[in-house]
Amino acid sequence: MSSGVFGTVRPAKLNPSRDVEILYYYAPSRGETSVLFNGYKRLDAGECLVPANEHDKEDTIINGLYKLRLPLDKFNRKGIYTLYIRPKECITKIVDVSVLAAYPDVKGVVLNTKDEGLLGLDNLIGYRIEFADGTTRLIKSCNKCEPVIVNTGDGYPKSTRYNLTDNSSDYVFCTVSPSSSPTFRPNAKPYIGEPGVEVKVINTLFTPQLYSIEMVTHDMDTLSYMLEGDQTNDRDNAIITTYNDNHEIYHQSDYYVLKDKLGKPIYNVRKRRENIDTNQDYDNIID
Repeated sequence: MSSGVFGTVRPAKLNPSRDVEILYYYAPSRGETSVLFNGYKRLDAGECLVPANEHDKEDTIINGLYKLRLPLDKFNRKGIYTLYIRPKECITKIVDVSVLAAYPDVKGVVLNTKDEGLLGLDNLIGYRIEFADGTTRLIKSCNKCEPVIVNTGDGYPKSTRYNLTDNSSDYVFCTVSPSSSPTFRPNAKPYIGEPGVEVKVINTLFTPQLYSIEMVTHDMDTLSYMLEGDQTNDRDNAIITTYNDNHEIYHQSDYYVLKDKLGKPIYNVRKRRENIDTNQDYDNIID
């Protein structure tokens, strides 16, 4: 019998500037390090990740599909670049860990959405809270709340509780999982934080990705130009010119012969030209 479960993985709908962090590292080779990099540097995810759209439908965005554009001013050296794309880590502090005034059994974490680390985030459902020791808690619900002072007689250590509200509020009350004691250990309550503790609030929209990009002088196309590309040999100026598939000048070399004192040829020399002679244009020569 079919379980009725299908299509469990769906494309993520995200805002690169808000939800993504991109870090990169450069090394001249796999056995060298660069003095310019003592750690990973950040890139602007909003500029590097461009949403993909359907053909002839610029307003129709394909969720989960983005074009990666790397800035030329940073990726312009020959060597190896390591690119790390991960969900954005929002660093903030827990305002309080308390319960709802109307439902004392519902315990949760109170966060300030106006804090610098959480600016622009209103709905934190599905996000995870990560503590310094690696402990994580998944946010199951997130609602605006406001503190209320109540007189409690149940022995709960705090007199400040929270009411859910639809009014404008800087605070949100988040229930997390796990937050209740397991049935086989009723006195073992999971740790969900303390007031003032610094945590990371991270979305779970996608899995972190690691890419290794090697920048080289030649690729298969440029090698084929030198091996089988069209060439001209200017005998008057002793210049060999190699052209690409579009008959544009790709490479030029000076060639000459080294002779001994008696005038006997010893070496044929072919040396790369730094100053390209544009008079060797393919169309001008052939025509």
